[in-house]
Amino acid sequence: MIFRNLTMAGFKSFAEKADMDIEEGLTGIVGPNGCGKSNIVEGLRWIMGESSARQMRGTELDDIIFAGTDNRPARNFAEISLRLDNKEKRAPAEFNDHDDLEITRRVERGKGTQFQINGKPARAKDVQLLFADSATGARSAGMVSQGRIGAIVGAKPEDRRSLIEEAANIKGLHQRKHEAELRLRNTEANLARLEDLISQLAEQKTQLAKQARQAARYRSVADRIRKAEARLFHARWRASEQALSKAKTDHKASAELVETASADVARLSAQQARLTAEVPPLRDAEAEQGAMVQTLRIRVDDCGREQERVTQALDRLTKLLEQIDRDAARETTLKEDAQQAISSLQDEQRKQQDSLTEHAPQLEQAKADLAAAQASSQDADELAAKSQARLAAAQQNRNQLTARLDELNRRIDMLTDSLAQLNLDKLQETVTSAAQSLSSCEASLATGTNEHEAAEAKLTLARDVKDKCTEDKRDTDTQLARLVAEIDALSYLLAEPVNPSGTPVADQISVSDRMEVALAACLGSDLSLPYDSGETGYWRQDITAEQAEAPDAGTPFATYISGSDALKKAVSGISLIEDKHIAEDVQKTLSPGQALVSKDGTLWRWDGLVRKGSVSNEAERIRQRQRLDALQAEADEIKAFAEAQGEKLAQASTELDSLQATLRTAQHTLQTARQARDKAKQTADDAQIALKSAVARSDDLRHALELATGDRQSLISDEGFEADLDALAQQTKSDTAAAEAARSALNQAVQQEAELAMQLKSAKQQQQSSVRQIADWQNRMGQTDRRLKEMDQRKQTALSEKQQLESQPEDISRRQQDLMDQLETAEAERLSRSDRLREAEEALRQADLALRESERDLSTKREALIRTEGLSERYQTEQESLSQRIREKLDCAPSELAELAQLSDPDEPHDALEKLELSVNRLLNERDQIGPVNLRAEVEMEEIDRRVTSLTEEHDDLVEAIAKLRSAISALNREGRARLMESFAAVNKHFTQLFTTLFGGGHAELRLINSDDPLQAGIDILASPPGKKMQSLSLLSGGEQALTALAIIFAVFLTNPAPICVLDEVDAPLDDSNVSRFCDLLKDIAERTNTRFLVVTHHRMTMARMDRLFGVTMEQKGVSRLVTVDLQTAETMRDSLTA
Repeated sequence: MIFRNLTMAGFKSFAEKADMDIEEGLTGIVGPNGCGKSNIVEGLRWIMGESSARQMRGTELDDIIFAGTDNRPARNFAEISLRLDNKEKRAPAEFNDHDDLEITRRVERGKGTQFQINGKPARAKDVQLLFADSATGARSAGMVSQGRIGAIVGAKPEDRRSLIEEAANIKGLHQRKHEAELRLRNTEANLARLEDLISQLAEQKTQLAKQARQAARYRSVADRIRKAEARLFHARWRASEQALSKAKTDHKASAELVETASADVARLSAQQARLTAEVPPLRDAEAEQGAMVQTLRIRVDDCGREQERVTQALDRLTKLLEQIDRDAARETTLKEDAQQAISSLQDEQRKQQDSLTEHAPQLEQAKADLAAAQASSQDADELAAKSQARLAAAQQNRNQLTARLDELNRRIDMLTDSLAQLNLDKLQETVTSAAQSLSSCEASLATGTNEHEAAEAKLTLARDVKDKCTEDKRDTDTQLARLVAEIDALSYLLAEPVNPSGTPVADQISVSDRMEVALAACLGSDLSLPYDSGETGYWRQDITAEQAEAPDAGTPFATYISGSDALKKAVSGISLIEDKHIAEDVQKTLSPGQALVSKDGTLWRWDGLVRKGSVSNEAERIRQRQRLDALQAEADEIKAFAEAQGEKLAQASTELDSLQATLRTAQHTLQTARQARDKAKQTADDAQIALKSAVARSDDLRHALELATGDRQSLISDEGFEADLDALAQQTKSDTAAAEAARSALNQAVQQEAELAMQLKSAKQQQQSSVRQIADWQNRMGQTDRRLKEMDQRKQTALSEKQQLESQPEDISRRQQDLMDQLETAEAERLSRSDRLREAEEALRQADLALRESERDLSTKREALIRTEGLSERYQTEQESLSQRIREKLDCAPSELAELAQLSDPDEPHDALEKLELSVNRLLNERDQIGPVNLRAEVEMEEIDRRVTSLTEEHDDLVEAIAKLRSAISALNREGRARLMESFAAVNKHFTQLFTTLFGGGHAELRLINSDDPLQAGIDILASPPGKKMQSLSLLSGGEQALTALAIIFAVFLTNPAPICVLDEVDAPLDDSNVSRFCDLLKDIAERTNTRFLVVTHHRMTMARMDRLFGVTMEQKGVSRLVTVDLQTAETMRDSLTA
C-alpha cells in the first residue's frame, strides 16, 4: 500500500482543514518550536489506531480536539483522513475490492471515537491489523519520535526484539496469536466450568436417583397412611356415634331424677322455714334471762368489792389517826426545844457583849508589837533567803546528778532485762522449724500439683475418649438408622407379591457386576415365574438338555448368574458385549438360539431382533433384592459395631466418672496443701521478720547499754562537789536559824494580834449569830403551832369518816345476800329457757341436715344432668370436629370412610383404637424417617439427562476447538520463528552494511541472547567504530549511539520496507558531517524501497536535502497552518532561469 494524502481538521492546533500530500522521496516538515510540527506526526499515529491519550501528550481523548483560543472558538470534533493506494492488493482480503482506501477517524467531544474505511464503519482492531500487515502502525519502528533513538539505546535486549519482529512483519501474527491465546484461555475456562457443571449435574443425578427411590417409597407409605387413617377415623366415628347415643339416654334419665329430687327439697324447705320461725322467740327469751342473771352476778360482785373497799378505808383511817398522834407528839417536843434554845441564846448574847468591851484595848497594843517584829523578821529573811538560794542551787545540781545516776542505773537494768528477754536462740529455732515446715508443705504442694495435673490430663484424655466414643456411637446409630430405613423401604417394596403362585425365580438368584438390566432384557417377565408350578407358568428344574454355546465375541452371560441352573441354561447362548458397533456386525453371524446383550440392556438376537435397553420392573426388583441382602449384611455388622461402641462408651463414662472423683480428691488435696503452704510461708516469714527485728533490737540494746555504763562511770568519778555543799549547808543553817527566830517572834506577834482580832470578831459574829438563831427558833415555834392546829383538824375529819364507815359493812352484807337469792332464782329460769331453746335448735338442725342432704342430692343429680348434657354437647361437637378433620385430612365424608378403608363390612368391629393409632403412628414415623422428599425427582432427572446430553455435546465441541486453537498457536509460533530468524539474518546483514556506510568504516553486528527461542530472545548490539574495539552500544558516545540506532532502524526498512517512515527531529544530536551521511542514506533507502519519508527537522542541511518542504506556521496564537514548497520544482525553475 502507498500513502497518498493526509487531511486533518480540528485536530489539536489545526483548527482549519489542513491537507498534506505524501509523495515519493523525502518530505520535510519545518517550522519554529511550538508551532505544531509534531501534531502532524501524532495525527498520523492517531489515524493508524493509537488509543492512548498519554501517547498523544494528553490526559483524555478529548484533549486532541481543538480547544479554542482567544479569537477562535473550540471545536466539538476532530477528524483525520488518510488515503492509501491499494492497486497492488496488499490490504486484507475484505478491502482488496478497492484500488483506493480512505481511512477516517473522527472523535466528538464527550462521545468517543469511531473509524470508517471507505465510508463504512470499522473496528479499531481492523484498522490496526490493516497497518500491521503493511509493516507499519502507530507504534511501529517506522514512527521514529524525538525520544525513539534514546529509547533504542537504553532499551533492554528483549524490548529491542520488536525491531526484528517488525522487520519480519509478524506484528499481525503476534496480534492473531494473542487473540488465539485469549480465545484458548477463555475456551479452557469454559471447558473447566462445563466439566464442573457436568460433574455437579452427575452428582445431582445421583442424588435425584436416590430421591426418586425415596419419593416412590414416600408415595407407597402415604397410601398406606391414608388407608390406616381411614380405618382409624372410621373406628373413631363409630365410637363417637355410640358415645353420643349413650350420653343422650343418660341425659333423659338424669332429668327425671332431678324432677323427683326438686319436689323433696321443696317439702323439706317448708318444714325448715317453720322451725326457723319458732327458734328466734326462744333464743330472745333465753338471752333476756341470761342478761338478767349476768346483771345480778355483777351486782353481787359490786357488793363484794364495796365491802372490801370499806374495810380498806377503815384500815387507812386507823393508820392515819395513829400517824397524826405521832406527828403531834413530835411537834410538841420541837416547840419545847425551841423555847429552851431561845432562852439559852439570850444568855449567850449578854456574855458576848461583855467580851467585846474587854478585848478592844488589848488589840491596839498587839498591832504595835506586830509592826516591830515584821521589820526584824524581814531583815533576817533576806539574809537567810540568799544563803538558801546558794544552797538550793548546789543541792539542785547534786540532785540532778543523783537523778541522772539513778536514771542510768535503771536504764542499765532495763537494757539488761530487755536483752535477756529477746531470747535469740529460741527465735532462731523458731525460724529453722518454720523453714522446715515450709519446705515440707512445698514438697506436699508439688506432689499435689503433679497429682492434680496428672488427674486433669487423664480426665482430659478420658473426655476426649468419651467424646470420640459418643461421636462414633452417634455416627454409627445414624448410619444404622439410615440402613434400617432403606431396608424397611426395600422390604416393603419387595413384600408385595409379584406372582401369587409362588416365589419368583428373580428372588432366588444373584447377579454380579450390576447385570440386572441385561438379565431382564434377556428373560423379561419370565423372571417373575416360580419354580416347578404356577398358574400362568413356571420354571422346570428337571430339564437335562445340553446348554447352548455362547458367541465368542463376548463374555458368556451365564458366568454373571448364580443360584439357578435353569436360568444359566436359559442364557447359555447369550454373551455380554460392550461395543455396540461390534455387536451389530457379530449379530449377522449368530447361530439360532444365540444372542448378544449389553450392560445397558440392548439385545441383539440371532433372528435380527434388536431391542433397545431400558430398566424393567424385573431388573429393578433383582437390584432391590440384592441391595436388600447387602444392606442387611451391612446392618448386622453395624449393629455389632454399635453394641461394641456402646460398651466402649459405657466403659469410657465409668472411667470418666472415676477420674472426675479422683480429680475432685486431687483438687481438695491440692487446696489443702496450698493453704498449708501459705500458712507455713506466713509463719516462716513472721519468724524471720521477728528474728531480724530481735537481732536489730539486740544490737541497739547492747549499744545503748555501753553508752549508759560509760555515763554512769563518769558520774561516779565526779565527787568534789560534796565539800562545798556541806559548807553552804552550815552557813545556810545559821542564817536560817536567825531568820526562824525573827520569824518566830513575828509569828507570836501576829498570832497574838490575830487571836485578839479573832476573838473580837468572833464575839461580834457570835452576837450576830445569836440574834439570827433566836429569830429562827421563834419562827420554828410558830410553824409548830400551825402544824399542831392542822393535825387536830385532820384528826377530827378522820374520826368522823371512820365513824360513818363502821356502819356500812352490815348493810352491804345484807344487800349481797338478797342479790344472791335473786341470782339463784334467775339462774334456774335461764336453764329452763335454755333447754327449750336447745330442743327447738336441735329440731331445726335436723331439718337443716335433711334439707341440705336433699339439696346435695338435688345438686348431685343436677350436676349429673348438666354433665350428661355437656357430654352430649361435647360428643356432638367432637363428632362435628371429627367430621371436619375427616374432610380436611381425607377429603371425604364420614359415610365414605368404609369404602376408603376398603372394609368389606362397615359394621364389623374394629381393632382397638390404640392399636389403630399405633399403626398410624408407626406409618407416620416410617414416613418421617424417610425425611424430606423431592416428589419431582424423576422429572428433574429427565431434565438433567437432557442438560447433560446437551452439555456433553458442548464439551466435545470445546475440546475440538481447544485442539484447533492450540494447533493454530503452534503454527503461528513456527511461522513466527521462521520469519523472525530469516528477518534477523537480513537485518543483521543490512545493519552491518549501514553501520559501515554511516561511520565510514568499522564493524557492527546483532546477537540473539538470553533464550534459545527466537520469540523469547533479546537483541544485543555490538559495534566497533573506526579505530575502536568491539563494544556494547551503551559504551559508545552520544553521536555514535544515535548513528548506530539509525543504522538499526534503516536496516529494518531494508529488510521489510514500510510504506512510510516518519522521523521526528532524529538529526538533532548529529553534527554536519553525520547529517550529510544521514541524508545520503535517506536518499538511498527511498530509492531502493519506495518508502516515503516524512522528516521533521530544524537542521538547514537536512532541509536542503528534502525533495519538498511543508512549513507549519502559527500566525494566530494557538492556530497552526500548513504551507507547501516543492524544492524539486523550484530547482527546475532556477535551472531554467539560469540557462
